[in-house]
Amino acid sequence: MAIKQLTIPMFPLNVVVLPGETLKLHIYEERYKQLVNDCLENEAHFGIPFSVNGKIKSNGVEVSISRVLKTFENGEMDILIKGERVFSILEYSNVLKPKLYGAAIIEYEELEERSASNYLQELAMEFLALSQSKIFDYETLNGIVIYEIANFLQLSAKEKFQLISI
Repeated sequence: MAIKQLTIPMFPLNVVVLPGETLKLHIYEERYKQLVNDCLENEAHFGIPFSVNGKIKSNGVEVSISRVLKTFENGEMDILIKGERVFSILEYSNVLKPKLYGAAIIEYEELEERSASNYLQELAMEFLALSQSKIFDYETLNGIVIYEIANFLQLSAKEKFQLISI
């Protein structure tokens, strides 16, 4: 379980994209158009630190750009991102000169993707059966990871942040 540190571009949002989860973003600010274009050009990821009322929290999720869905004449774009890894912020900078966007030194632990316990899988099956009238057998959920269960539960941004902060 090695700890890695690196600097990546940041796009603070009041949203948490869990590992494995996808989200569509509309990019319209110049600084974030620059960030996305830089990431596309360099096949790089960026971080989404959780932000509440303009305050950056201590954790976030590294995301990759799955694809550009639409590009507008004014340079705005719709992109599809995918959550990759949870990180902790060691140092945050609002602007990474000469760029317009910010960056942070982050660290994350290289963990093997862990499956949920049998008990947690059973609870998830019960929840889905009761709340969404969906029946899953044990084989369907065999090997499911904790973030996939969290996606089923449709947690709020605050609840997702609590999960990634643990």
